[in-house]
Amino acid sequence: MVPKHAKIHAMKQKLPVIFAIISAVILLSLIVVGLVAPGSNTEKSSRLFASTRHSQEGGSGDQGSVEEVPANAGATDPASGGTTGSDSDSSSTAASDSGSDAASDSAAETSADTSGQAASEVDAAEAETPEEDTRTPLEKYAELLEINPYAAGWLSVDDSRINDPVVYTPRSQNYFLHRDIYGNDSKKGSFFIAVNWQEGYNNTLIYGHNMRDGSGFGSLAKFADASYGKSHPIIHFDTLYEDRDYELFAVFYSQIDEEELETEEDRENADKEIEEHGVEKKQEEEGEEVEPEELTLADLDLYEDYGDVDIYRQEKDEDNGRFRYYYYTDLSDKADFDYFVENVKERALYDTGVDVSWGDQLLTLSTCSYHVNNGRFIVVAKRVNNT
Repeated sequence: MVPKHAKIHAMKQKLPVIFAIISAVILLSLIVVGLVAPGSNTEKSSRLFASTRHSQEGGSGDQGSVEEVPANAGATDPASGGTTGSDSDSSSTAASDSGSDAASDSAAETSADTSGQAASEVDAAEAETPEEDTRTPLEKYAELLEINPYAAGWLSVDDSRINDPVVYTPRSQNYFLHRDIYGNDSKKGSFFIAVNWQEGYNNTLIYGHNMRDGSGFGSLAKFADASYGKSHPIIHFDTLYEDRDYELFAVFYSQIDEEELETEEDRENADKEIEEHGVEKKQEEEGEEVEPEELTLADLDLYEDYGDVDIYRQEKDEDNGRFRYYYYTDLSDKADFDYFVENVKERALYDTGVDVSWGDQLLTLSTCSYHVNNGRFIVVAKRVNNT
């Protein structure tokens, strides 16, 4: 039997090792919790735009073309959060093997380094998190927002039938492709904003159907005529908080690669996932069974953050030899802005006499065209009342 005092002495010798192991384990747990903990809720913080100076018009168009929109899903590129677990485990093992004070000091130094690294990562994450928008939408848009919580603006062109609300649903960009502002099935669909859209991106891309009856973007092609464009140079895209005017910069034709188009099956799967999520969420809130038909637009969480995926950088234009204007909504980088403007100018049908420069806010409107398969007609304008 080992004497009691010998046991105490042996235990004292092991205390530094035990302390190092416990410290490392606690530190590792704190780092893991810090890395996986969800950030602040910013679902509604980046909402920028909404309805306008015009009264909301009900009803949908009759017949028209089907505007197939790029899926804009992009392969997700999750950022590597990094982990200091391996360093902590190494320090713990070293401390256990050596049982020395030096090992304890090493573990303590490692703990300090990893703690500092974790703090830096947290600070960086907080710096990238957009601040919550506390602005109050203008009263004139209250009714529209009650109808559709995803209303993001109102688009109109003088002396045309373009005069409708615009929605923004980043969780499912094309949800309103074949739905009206009330969420009902509609061939005309609704005007909607491309998913990659935030403050400071400097380009708002809006899609709409080219309807044969002239509704939707049925009259957008009139801008192909220089005389029309120069006599109708102002496009109104108002926000939830202010009225905005844009001056015509350029119009051009383009084409979308078949492989980049969202299919009917893609949309059906997306709708099913959204519906299932809405049912599950409502059942949790109400504590009882919920049928899909009981869901409202607000229950669908279509404004859920799409993850800020920088879509167009995942595949460069030179890979397919085509200027894919629909991937250039983030023009916060000057090189991207210059590239976009240069390509628009090269394809412009006529000179509007308007020029743009770095820092200008652009508005891009896109609809179907039949000059080629999967053709598109695009109008680009520059904001003129942003002072």
